[in-house]
Amino acid sequence: MAWEPSPKPPVTLDNSPVEEMSKNERIKLESDGLFHVLDPKSPHTFGDELAAMEAGEADTIGNVAKELSKFFGIYKQQIRGERGRKTGDLVFMIRIKCPGGGLLSPAQWKALDETADLYADGSLRITSRQAIQYHRVKGKDLRPLVRHLNEAYLEGGTLAACGDVNRNTMCSPADGLDPVHDVRGSELAQAIADALAPRTGAYLQVFLQTGDGSKNLTPEEPLYGKHYLPRKFKVGIAHPTDNSVDVLTQDVGLVPADPDGTAWDLYSGGGMGLSHNNPATAALMGLYLGRIRREQVVDAVCGIAAIQRDHGERKNRKGARWKYTIRRLGLERVKKELAEAHGITLSEATPVPLPPMDLHLGWHEQRGGGGYYGISVENGRLGGALRGAVRRATEELGVSVRLTPQQDLVLCNVREREALEAILREEGVAAPETISIVRRNAMACPAKPTCGLAMTDAENILPAYIDAIEAAGLGDVDAVIRMTGCPNNCARPPSAEVGIYGYGKNDHVILVGGSREGSRLAHTLYPRLPGEDMVPALVGLFRAVKEHNGEGLPVGEFLHQTDPAQLRAWIGVDAEA
Repeated sequence: MAWEPSPKPPVTLDNSPVEEMSKNERIKLESDGLFHVLDPKSPHTFGDELAAMEAGEADTIGNVAKELSKFFGIYKQQIRGERGRKTGDLVFMIRIKCPGGGLLSPAQWKALDETADLYADGSLRITSRQAIQYHRVKGKDLRPLVRHLNEAYLEGGTLAACGDVNRNTMCSPADGLDPVHDVRGSELAQAIADALAPRTGAYLQVFLQTGDGSKNLTPEEPLYGKHYLPRKFKVGIAHPTDNSVDVLTQDVGLVPADPDGTAWDLYSGGGMGLSHNNPATAALMGLYLGRIRREQVVDAVCGIAAIQRDHGERKNRKGARWKYTIRRLGLERVKKELAEAHGITLSEATPVPLPPMDLHLGWHEQRGGGGYYGISVENGRLGGALRGAVRRATEELGVSVRLTPQQDLVLCNVREREALEAILREEGVAAPETISIVRRNAMACPAKPTCGLAMTDAENILPAYIDAIEAAGLGDVDAVIRMTGCPNNCARPPSAEVGIYGYGKNDHVILVGGSREGSRLAHTLYPRLPGEDMVPALVGLFRAVKEHNGEGLPVGEFLHQTDPAQLRAWIGVDAEA
């Protein structure tokens, strides 16, 4: 479905009073920099609610505090049981920030690994934005968990991992490791993350100190102001050989335009989220703004965030992402404001071709000597023997860890190859080449039962779909498959060769035809398919690729060129198109 701009005039900081804005905007404004929870019945601080849970006096936080908690990397959740019904099990999900996915030192990895047992469910969940999430955290453990991460992992280690701010800045895992190309993208990722990090003193006060910290607040952020951004903001940086960060799905995407990273192609206005049956929302690819010099990259990203701050929609949160703002304003106006208000010089150029997605699995030679080794982590859920193997490798061999946009991980700075292989063998970790291609290529979001937005399963059901594809002898079909439980599309299915997202309690949308380079959106194959038809549909789809792609086209290209009605006929599963 094509995107249709909302006919309603926007409500923005530059044209409207706060009374016309959403409740979320008023909550942010009245919080004095995320510190106070101005509940009309009982004004208090966010720290008061954390203290009540830590003392066992409360199981969770209120709905006003819930909106502030996201800025601290926290999501309030309630476990759902059979048929999606909520249970009485009140929990939290906590996400860290980790620009570019690391490099995480052995000490940092130890802290992250310990946290899983001390305060969560015993697993680390690698995200599609190169971070770590902790699931099923009880209220009494919430503040101790964040304290532990601040002390042992990184100061401010969860600040701005969620919320209406810049999220975890992504970068290709190959950056700094690849012995051929050295564009220093990780340096840019860290610089962007630092420049767009909130300066609020509330984080320190509510998690790490006691007493009244109201005198040390930051009610108006230097960049974000009192309202912060209208919605989340995402940045990704590609590598000359790798676009696993999916730059065109980002609010700001950067692609190196020369071998040493002195010039970059700048894209802006991508985003995969949408709402069912709302044509004013859509998955959209980033637009090309021009070429920029390295020394202006950070200022350009800050400038785009500032334009979104001032002109983004603040009443209707479904229409508040930058991807809609930039199209409403128009490219020329955005370029003009970047130039005049922020001193950004963009030059016209033919953008360099986008590189394909690289999984970074197996052995690779590393810049500076030694090697790095990529491990496939199914749907990013790191637990059991695999988790133990990574912990052993960091402790016994001193290797570092980098997280990937495909929810896998890379062990870096490996000097003792045989010793690492012995650890992996002893712990029963499968070598990537022994895992089917389709399973290696796949990823899913957590979805049910923890995510409150999920309509269907994703992580818990995709392995069964892949089992069926493998059982049919189709595991060698080289297709990228991504699945989410709702149309927020955190795992980016609209840009995949095969994409799936939830629709209702047991239905799914199936998309096909995205490209391995992330240069094209997939189109709808099945607009709404019942869960009981998913296995025959996916098996039939992969069989159609194997039997009818006689020219040997990349799977995404074959699916893009093939008429959907013809595909459905080959598959043998009918549904209203």
